[in-house]
Amino acid sequence: MIQFFRYKKTEHINTDFKIIAGRDARKFFLKRAFYLFLFIYSTLFLAVAIPFVETPCMPIYFLGSVATGIYIARLINHIAKYMKYKNGGIRVTGEYIELTDLKQTLRIPAGEVTYLEINMLGNLVIREKHASYAFPRLLLKKEHTEELSMLFEDMAPKRSVLFRKIWEFTDAIVVALVLAVHIIQYVIQAYYIPTSSMEDTLKVGDHLFVEKITYGPIIPQMLGMDKPKHLDFLGIRSLQRGDIVIFTPPIESEKHKDYIKRCIALPGDDFRIKNSKVYINGREQNEPYTLGKPTNYDNFNITRNVSIEGKVPEGKIVVLGDNRTNSSDGRYFGYLDISSIKGRAFILYWNTSQIFSGDFSRIGLIR
Repeated sequence: MIQFFRYKKTEHINTDFKIIAGRDARKFFLKRAFYLFLFIYSTLFLAVAIPFVETPCMPIYFLGSVATGIYIARLINHIAKYMKYKNGGIRVTGEYIELTDLKQTLRIPAGEVTYLEINMLGNLVIREKHASYAFPRLLLKKEHTEELSMLFEDMAPKRSVLFRKIWEFTDAIVVALVLAVHIIQYVIQAYYIPTSSMEDTLKVGDHLFVEKITYGPIIPQMLGMDKPKHLDFLGIRSLQRGDIVIFTPPIESEKHKDYIKRCIALPGDDFRIKNSKVYINGREQNEPYTLGKPTNYDNFNITRNVSIEGKVPEGKIVVLGDNRTNSSDGRYFGYLDISSIKGRAFILYWNTSQIFSGDFSRIGLIR
């Protein structure tokens, strides 16, 4: 934040501040390096994981790049100033300001100081009529940084308070956004059911939570990655038959949508449809959730020319909707890549029409 100060020439002060050194200096630069990593990571992550917008989101790339560039410039400034002022510091008295670096001690008389400024790099800039000197105030201990600023008179205190509030508000919003997107990506997300493909398990208008812990986190396809990365070793358990999963469909025109279906066959399973029934490894499956509706390929293999009959390949599964007569599922788009799965349907918490009619019977865990 840019601020302008007057020198309190009449004040009887004599205060000396030293540049951080040793453990404090190492801690300072390690923290700044970590913050730089967070700037870069958050930009790459938000651009591809932020919900409700088309990704990758170019405005986030732009804003993140600008913020990262400014932060890199500040970090380079900190390093350069530390090398110059190492073991040095600043002394402020009622008569002069004294700057001490590795090579010299410079004394600036109070009468020659026109004003002081905190610039974008965080330096305290001391202005004379024909010269200026930049001191790295952020390389002081935190309490000394604040104390140094209080030695001078703020030329626009109301503006400083306003800018500080804007900065604190913006900082809080950005941090909240980053945390919220991480929760949505890795922990839990709310979804709405717009179609009847999972009836009667899930009905049109259902609102549910999808948890993303069971199968392990999926790192989105950030810049430099050829595909999302599934960290299944961090999961609680592996995918099971009967799980209801949310996923990105393997249809190019539908990549911006999320589908919800039931996992029917796992990698290595022998999947067959015979006489309108599902057979896994030669055994007919009992599927009460289909409400007796037949499972066949009517209107599916004709349009897509795909096959899911036989042994399911490694890394793939077969998913079908519970409403077998009205579901664009594996019969339509083929096998589903496990890495496309975003989470498992967890809790049904709302259906507008049923709640308003006083029916709470379906609220709870989804099975």
